[in-house]
Amino acid sequence: MNKVLQRILLAIGVIALLVLVIEIVLSVLATQPGSTPQRVVHVSAGAYPLTVNLYKDPANAGFAMPFSITTDQVKANGLSFVVSSIPDRGVDATPIRAGLTTLSNGVQGAVEITVRGSWNLQVVVHGPAGQGIALVPIVATAPPAIPQWLGWLIGFIPLYGLLLFLLMQRGRKRARIVS
Repeated sequence: MNKVLQRILLAIGVIALLVLVIEIVLSVLATQPGSTPQRVVHVSAGAYPLTVNLYKDPANAGFAMPFSITTDQVKANGLSFVVSSIPDRGVDATPIRAGLTTLSNGVQGAVEITVRGSWNLQVVVHGPAGQGIALVPIVATAPPAIPQWLGWLIGFIPLYGLLLFLLMQRGRKRARIVS
């Protein structure tokens, strides 16, 4: 195999690996809460006053939506939380339970919003004063479209392959003429 072709294939492989690593990092970062919430909702779950911080509002359908829940009580050690995304009427989806990480005064996590439409973030709190339930309305929109330049770049991949093939044939023709 031609050394030039080997180097081209190596470069394509390295670029593809870099794109894959960047995509994985961006996917992980998308589920982490940012430093500033986009929406703060104060709700009451029975006897428990809660502050729900939504870090993506409106949520993107098909992606995880990061959130955190804090309580005004001094310590949330005696409280346990169960958080789910519940689709509203008319939204064809099933409820999904969120993955949670415990904080000193509450929890944080990410919940999947599978399709666009109206949803509710259901927060169930169990504690010394009994069980409390709070609903936080959420709107999920369609995910953003890919940029036009990226669409054209992807669409021209067959043309890039054809041009590479023609360049390789041209090099073979020159090699035959020389020998």
